[in-house]
Amino acid sequence: MGTIWHAHDELLDREVAIKEVRLPDSLSPAEREEALQRSIREAMAAAQLRHPEIIKIHDVLTHNGMPWIVMELLKGRDLKDAVAAEGPWAPQRVAALGLRVLDALSTAHAHGIQHRDVKPANVFLSDDGRVVLTDFGIARLEDLATITESGLLIGSPGYIAPERLRGERGGPASDLWSLAATLYSAVEGQAPYVGTSPMAVLRDALTLPPRPPVRAGSLGPVLMHMLAREPHERPDPRSAAYLLQRVAEGQEPMAPLPAPPRKSGRRPLIIGVAATAAAAVVTVAAVAGTTLLKPEPTPRPSTPETAAPPATSAPSTPEPSEPATAKPTVAEAKFEVPVSPCTLLTPTQVRRLVPAAPAKGKQRDEGCEWTTRGKGVAVVPLRPEPLESAWGRSVDEASEKFVNTLNVAESGAELSWNWPGIGLDKLITQKRRSYEEVNGIGDEAFSYELVNPKGQVERHDVVFRMSNVVMEIKYIDAGKIGDDEAMRKGARDAARWIAAALGRQE
Repeated sequence: MGTIWHAHDELLDREVAIKEVRLPDSLSPAEREEALQRSIREAMAAAQLRHPEIIKIHDVLTHNGMPWIVMELLKGRDLKDAVAAEGPWAPQRVAALGLRVLDALSTAHAHGIQHRDVKPANVFLSDDGRVVLTDFGIARLEDLATITESGLLIGSPGYIAPERLRGERGGPASDLWSLAATLYSAVEGQAPYVGTSPMAVLRDALTLPPRPPVRAGSLGPVLMHMLAREPHERPDPRSAAYLLQRVAEGQEPMAPLPAPPRKSGRRPLIIGVAATAAAAVVTVAAVAGTTLLKPEPTPRPSTPETAAPPATSAPSTPEPSEPATAKPTVAEAKFEVPVSPCTLLTPTQVRRLVPAAPAKGKQRDEGCEWTTRGKGVAVVPLRPEPLESAWGRSVDEASEKFVNTLNVAESGAELSWNWPGIGLDKLITQKRRSYEEVNGIGDEAFSYELVNPKGQVERHDVVFRMSNVVMEIKYIDAGKIGDDEAMRKGARDAARWIAAALGRQE
């Protein structure tokens, strides 16, 4: 959705590339104006990104009501062309490339900017050895109509995360999925989802797991974890970088752990017939007096640029920043050191919840469980980050974790789980149901149920936050399946007792 032009900046005497971005024809005049204004604002932000693996954006301007982006001119070829010419890459080489692109994405995410269109054609391998992520912010403009009024898909569905295909806003975890699909393509020679039509790819990405890679070796499990359908099931960027680093160094990666995204999830925005405007590019550097050249009829294989636009850039002046305001008082964190979860229920309470279970709970990582066959209660401190302790976090981190978990429960997404302690060794997949807020447990709490195909509650969970720790209480009693209220009462009693014991900790 646009044309790249090769141009000369007369003021600074340098060659540049200029992209003419075309807005979807389906937008109304009001939507087009909003898209244009948002593109300029977001361009101002994205232009401030400074990273060797992110394309430099020099300026953004408008001509005939359309945005034009002035950026550095790259020489080389993109990853898509490289793999087509060379064949699939070795796993270590792909992992090393993935680390560089992930570092670029992490820098952008830290500034609140999502790429939204990570794919092989947007990973450029320059002649000077750089790996450059291109089209930053531009993809957000082009994402205005992912699905058109006629139902046709615009873009590259094999590299779009499932949540974005469902019409949700997506987030940094969506870029992580797209990066994994890009790396999968480099090591396998094709995307994780291929089909006879874009809609076939769309359907498969929404309903089927990716095809297991056959060439990826030790990189395969890492890619499959990053390609998890739900954002909260993917590793966070730091964990993904650790796993990619091990593969790049020729080591076997450790078993990846599920991890929610760092940023608290926004409520899903369902895209209807007309998609809303979201926009994108950037500028701070002034590129005045640009001489425009005619576009070349066919781009040269060595560069993705084509040739020149009809517009002149005026120096751009960033808006003055708002005056600094006093920072709010930071809430005091109560739990700086771990609390033994097995001490949070008394023997009497254990007997009421799981009558035949030993009064002394069994430690499970940072959590604890009291179980017998078909019955159990467990307390699990939820980690804001994988491979890190749930304790000693800030209140903000705990609040963010609580909101992320709440959003997942509220979505009704399916959950695959097992519980060997109660005799359930095999993974089962069940739908979450009946999310609701719960009062009187910790600082904030909610509960949800896991139901069987008959609609009966088989497990009831309560999640609560107290100061700087988030706890999940899981409760199951096979003898009470069918009595939803009894299951709910058991879980909430356990959560209240545990929260009360936690609140008494000094």
